[in-house]
Amino acid sequence: MKLRRAELRKARIEIIPMIDTIFFLLVFFMMSSLQMTQMSAHRVNLPQSTTAEAKPVDKIVVSVSKEGEYYIDRVKVAFPDILPRLEARVKENPNVVVVLNVDRDQQVGELQGIMDVAKQSNPGRLLLATAPRDVGDLPR
Repeated sequence: MKLRRAELRKARIEIIPMIDTIFFLLVFFMMSSLQMTQMSAHRVNLPQSTTAEAKPVDKIVVSVSKEGEYYIDRVKVAFPDILPRLEARVKENPNVVVVLNVDRDQQVGELQGIMDVAKQSNPGRLLLATAPRDVGDLPR
């Protein structure tokens, strides 16, 4: 009796599973790099604006939380200490941008008060932080 020999097949490299793996790695690295982004301000609920845009510059972030606490780049400070600290930082870099990061639940008086103090430090620019508004939220 003669036994049949199994035919040898040529080895093949399947490309589809490799592509899937590469896309999975790409998504993994993109998501993990987004998590590594550091905010240099205290977290507050920002009001929305249709003209908001991100501009990476040398900046000082002055925050007012919902509870009325003041922060300069995540460091809690008392209200009377804000102006001397801002003046010292502006003296180091006269073109620095001061960003006011005021919680939307704060009173307008708090916004006006912190804006007045920031203007007294004479920064290169003074900006008010807002969250971008969804197109569906626009008034008609």
